[in-house]
Amino acid sequence: MANIPSSVIEFMNRPETVKTLVTASKFGQPHAIVCGSLVAPSPDTVIVGEILMKVSSGNMKSNPKVSILMVSGTEAYEIVGKVKERVDSGPMLDGMNQKLKAMNLQASAVWVFSVEEVYDQGASSKAGTKLV
Repeated sequence: MANIPSSVIEFMNRPETVKTLVTASKFGQPHAIVCGSLVAPSPDTVIVGEILMKVSSGNMKSNPKVSILMVSGTEAYEIVGKVKERVDSGPMLDGMNQKLKAMNLQASAVWVFSVEEVYDQGASSKAGTKLV
């Protein structure tokens, strides 16, 4: 397990940062979606609300590896992670839905990921550099 640097967590929390969740089927077929609900409740964990994630959810059930790409302008970071659990009731889901309510959205579950690696993927000479 790895810890996301605080600067990357701050970047993740900016409203203008576009966050993409990439999953792959058990056959290796990639699938990418934009997920505004991606947050890091702690430096070693990322969560996302399950909102209309039919293909992604199926992929994560059969292949727990994920990649999260976050981009704003020329700055970008990738978090490589692994599914820890899917939570479909309780305080974590309630908290996620409270935040989503402002956008008229509701999650049916929350996916929880452990952080394995973090990379700088920005448009600079540091692109591809492993941060942790």
